[in-house]
Amino acid sequence: MRTRDDVVSRVRSKIRMMHLALSTEDAYCGWIARYYDYCKGVSAGLSAEQKVEAFLVDLAVRRRIAARTQNQAFAALLYLYKEVLEKPLTNVAALRAKRPEHERISPSREQVRLLRAAVEDTATTPARLLVDLLYGCGMRVSEPLELRVKDVLWGEGTHGQLLLRGAKGGKDRRVPIPRSCVAPLRHQLDRARVVWEWDQANAREVGVTMPFSLGLKYPRAAYQWQWFWVFPANFHCQDPRSGKRVRYHILVDCIQRSVQKAAEKAGLGGLITPHILRHAYATHSREPIDSLRQLLGHTWLETTAGYLHPDVDRAGNPLDDLLDHRGNET
Repeated sequence: MRTRDDVVSRVRSKIRMMHLALSTEDAYCGWIARYYDYCKGVSAGLSAEQKVEAFLVDLAVRRRIAARTQNQAFAALLYLYKEVLEKPLTNVAALRAKRPEHERISPSREQVRLLRAAVEDTATTPARLLVDLLYGCGMRVSEPLELRVKDVLWGEGTHGQLLLRGAKGGKDRRVPIPRSCVAPLRHQLDRARVVWEWDQANAREVGVTMPFSLGLKYPRAAYQWQWFWVFPANFHCQDPRSGKRVRYHILVDCIQRSVQKAAEKAGLGGLITPHILRHAYATHSREPIDSLRQLLGHTWLETTAGYLHPDVDRAGNPLDDLLDHRGNET
């Protein structure tokens, strides 16, 4: 019988071979480790499908996890059996947590103004520019942070464009740079250039992480300006996959903390998060729905339509039709 460490190691190796995201690797390995521990307490005579069903039911009933979390656990186990053990599951009929259908919320324009006024830059995070890019371009929180210098296309469009590489689903897309972000973005590139030049002078062995195996094909690319981050971190770190000392970009946690602090300062605590700014972009945009779909990086028009809300203020109601402005019946 394989040990838990052996199983998790095989899953990790397979995920890296398939170039899946580090967050996916961590999530899948975590669930598979929990599943391994759970299986030690069930009958060895159960089939793989029965063990998976029992595990998912336990998550839904005893641990009362959210439907999205249970779906992630199920996806991890499907990956384990199909890609690693090469014994795909056939008929898993587990009790599944019910996924509620929530209305996608969006702050009003006035609330976005209040948030922007409360956002403060720090020594490590240019939060004002990042918030404006999230709201002005409809980006996911990680997308501006993963921009490289070569992805800023000043010659394209009216004010330039940003090329978002390998976004959700592995799809590239372009978004226009908002006019108000042009000067701050140029200033940020100047700041990034200072960091890059310091590395060139003082830590020539330190480069940036490279996607897929481009670092092997182009060994010097990791040290070139065009591949450098637009939003570099202040310090070097160790790449969890290669083990090398690298310069990484600002972490998602930094912008999340900045937005949370600004929201609380503006009296909007619990209402606005970085991803909610993407919702606000979609709701406030004047673009036709198909153009909006492409800008958001959606595959299906139905996904985009979920961000659009009817103008409730213009809706009539029978009570006002019945009464005049003084509350008397007409």
